[in-house]
Parts: sequence; C-alpha cells; structure tokens
Amino acid sequence: MSRRAVVLLLILAACGGNAPPRPSGVEPVPVLPTIATDAEIREAGALITPAKVLERISVIADDSMRGRNTPSRGLELTAQYLADNYQRWGFVPLGENGTYFQRYTIARIRPQVASTSMLISHDGVTDHYSLDKWATVTGPMTAQPVTGPAKIISGAVTVADVAPLVLNGVIVVFVQNAARAAENLQVQRALAQKGPAALLILQNTDPVAFRANVSNVMKNGNPRPIVQGMPATGVLTVTAHDSLLADMRNMPDFAAMRLSPAPVLMDIPPQVVITITARDETVSSATAPNVVAMIEGSDSVLKHEFVIFSGHMDHVGSAGDGVGGCAAKGADSICNGADDDGSGTTGLLSLAESVARLRGRTKRSIIILNVSGEEKGLLGSAYFAAHPTIPLDKVVANINMDMIGRNNPDSIVVIGKEHSDMGETLARVNAAHPELHLVAADDIWPTENFYSRSDHFNFAKKGVPILFFFNGTHPQYHQADDEVRLIDTAKLARVAALGFYLGVDIANTVERPKWNPASYQTIVVEQKVPAVVKKP
Repeated sequence: MSRRAVVLLLILAACGGNAPPRPSGVEPVPVLPTIATDAEIREAGALITPAKVLERISVIADDSMRGRNTPSRGLELTAQYLADNYQRWGFVPLGENGTYFQRYTIARIRPQVASTSMLISHDGVTDHYSLDKWATVTGPMTAQPVTGPAKIISGAVTVADVAPLVLNGVIVVFVQNAARAAENLQVQRALAQKGPAALLILQNTDPVAFRANVSNVMKNGNPRPIVQGMPATGVLTVTAHDSLLADMRNMPDFAAMRLSPAPVLMDIPPQVVITITARDETVSSATAPNVVAMIEGSDSVLKHEFVIFSGHMDHVGSAGDGVGGCAAKGADSICNGADDDGSGTTGLLSLAESVARLRGRTKRSIIILNVSGEEKGLLGSAYFAAHPTIPLDKVVANINMDMIGRNNPDSIVVIGKEHSDMGETLARVNAAHPELHLVAADDIWPTENFYSRSDHFNFAKKGVPILFFFNGTHPQYHQADDEVRLIDTAKLARVAALGFYLGVDIANTVERPKWNPASYQTIVVEQKVPAVVKKP
C-alpha cells in the first residue's frame, strides 16, 4: 500500500465516515500558579523540529487532500486533523456548540446563460459574444450592464507597473501570457484592488482544457463562492480564451503584446465600447470550517485578552475542477499547496504544541485560528472577524503565517512592522534568540501590497495590530509542483519557533501593542490599504 493511501486511511479512520465528527468538549488545561520561566519557554520552543514539521506537512499537503479547495472533503479532513491534535494537547475548543469548528455557509454560483453576454461596439458595428463556451464569469453579478472606458494591459507587466495606474471605473483588458502564470495572478490581484468596473482577462492557455473548465463551471457553479449573509465583494471578472474573439474584426495583435519585453499599457480608443451584462444563479450551497482552539492564560485579568495565531488551511484544489487558480504540471493535476499554505498551517500546528507545553503559564490566553476560504477572497477570516467567538476588542495582536517554508533559508519577511510597535517587539525577541539564525526582514516587495492579501488584513481593519510572516512567492506558486519535497523544513521550524517566542512575549507583556497613529487612521478608521512605502 502506498504512503498516500496509508495517510488517507488514517485520516478517514479519525474522521469516521463522510462528515468529519466534531470532537466533544474538553476541560481547560489546569493552570499552574506561575508564569513560565525563560528556560521553560525555550524548552517548549525546542519541541518544534524539522522532523515533526516534515511529518505534519506530509499529511496536510498529501495528494489525498486533493488541494484542500474551499469547500471540499480534503479541507474537512485537514480541519479534523488539526482539531484532533489540539484536543490531544488540551486546547479548549472555541468554535460552535463546544467544538473546535466555526462553520460558515457559502453558495456556488454560475452565470445565467441567457442573461450574460459581452458586447463590443466599434465603427458603428456591435459584436455580440455569448459567455457560455469560451469564458467564465466571477465576482458579484447584477442585471445592470457594466460599461466604461477601457484599457489594455499586457507584456512584461508587473505589480510595480500597476501601482501608479488609476483604474477606478475602467474596464481593464488584461491580455495574459500563459508562460507567466505566477506573475499573471499577482498582477490580476493588483488590478482588482484598483477598483475597475470590470476585468476582462484574455488567456492563450490550452483551449481543450479551458473549454473543459468552462463546461464544469457551467454545470457545478462558479468556483468563487460568496459568503451568505455578507456583502458580495470583488470585481466582475470575465476570464475568456482567445477563441472567444477569433472572429473579431480588426483584432489587435495580442500575440505581439504578450511577447513584449516591456509593459503594454494602452488606452482603447473611446469609439470602442465594451459592455458586459451578467446575472447569476445559485447552484448549491455548502459550509466550510474554521478551526479555533485556545490555551487559557493564568493572569486573573489578562487571561481575558488574547493573542491570535492565524493561517489559512485551504488551497486551490486541482486543475480542471473549476477552481481557476491551479495549473497542472504534466500528469500532476493536484495543487497540494505545500508552501501556500501548508507551511503556515504546519507552523501553527507545531507552535501550538509548544504553547500547550507551557500549560497556560502565560498571562494572556493564546488562540490558534486555522481559517479556510483565503484563496476565495479571505472568506474564513472575514467571517471570524464579523462573528468572533471571543470579544474582538480583547484581541491584542494577530500573528499570521502564510507561506513560510521556501526561498532564503536564513530570513523571513515580516510585513506590518511599521504600523505598530510590534515591529520593535519582534526585533527584541529575534535578538534574544540568535540560535535560530534567522533574520526577520522588512517587506522587500512594498509595491505588491501583500499587507492586504492575507488573512491578517481582516483583523487589522478591526483594529487589531498584526504581523505577517511571509517568504514571498516562487515559480511553484499556485502550481501543481508546490510539493513537500521543495519545503525547507529547517527554515519552517525556525520561523515557527520565532513566531512562538514572539507570541509568548506579547502574551506576557502587560502593555498592549500600540498602533502607529497614522497607520491606525488609514487602515482602521478609513478602511484603506496602507500606502506603498518604497525602501531606499
């Protein structure tokens, strides 16, 4: 029997059937009367080892999880695996009904074929394009047509090229080169943050695979579900294949644009008018889990305050299942997401064991929060922030880990240092642990706005100071070869240990972390993404 089969059987046995059972409540860990000494904290941190990291990430990013899409059985198996460990270590469940699970309902949607189309008018002629064979439609849909000035973006465009553009109310035509898959996704996210009226993404991918994906979406629903009870967010997006526009008269030279070594930023003449009409319908609904677990602190007052460690346990599924963010590599169609975010999930699970070893001997309580739906628009963390299972104003800090197992072996970028005094705390804690041989670096990609692109952002907008541990992207980002074999388990273990020491320090410091006043005004009061700060 293969290792993968053994892993799957073990997890299925733990879950006991189709729907993973929710563990019964456990009694809080007995609280010892003292705060853990520095030696005891270091002893607990030493539990985080490369060997344990490898064992855990090999379960989370195994093929049997099928890429942990939201929602999916693989995601449920992952959530149960985490909850079982938290229960074994004595964490208090902070989900619903005495369990470790907080569930939110999501709906799978698809465009109504008869009410969804695109019109391109030019030179007094209007061409009609049906979006049922060579395009998928995502984002909030309404019956009202979307139109406006249009701009073509293509070539060797980067997030830095997008940063100065004013795209509010513009229909952006993003002509992608399939050879730049990772860059395409980053640029697409940056474009969406600019508030365009709509995104028209033109792809030159394999037409057979694209057509199969469209067929699957039209049958099973939109791969980007919307959280019920929360307003629809995002940008109306039409992802079309070149085949859709094959008969277009005076067709632009898209092939040349794609191969341009420089960014292509071209305004479409005003006599060319693009109009998109899209209405959706619900195909099905399902629920997805967050996992919430706590070790209660020992101070009679401060134990009612919380430090939250967070990370997303979902990924983007498999190529061809309608997810839209997974690219196959040869015969391998499963995007295991070992780094994104199997690494962060493993880091949280590993530091959770160290937190449990302290047996509640921190002043504040410590929460481990594994969220889902990050890849669909930070859904799980948005739901928790809107429906917290503890008072959110009592959360003093959020430490988020998303992609911490790759790239430079001796450094980890920590985003958000400049927005609160947690940056100073991190510097002090890092200096106190030279044995980790780890540099906690500043944000080296300021123009890519990673501050707003992971789950910490939903806490920041609610007034919680954050730090975001992140190693940056790489060629395997959202590809089927983001595999366990590429994970630097020694680095992952050291990053998790640094996060553990940081969280314990914050949990034991009487004074709460403080915002930079200007950052608080922008992020919390104005609810804006912080301005790009370019490093000299």
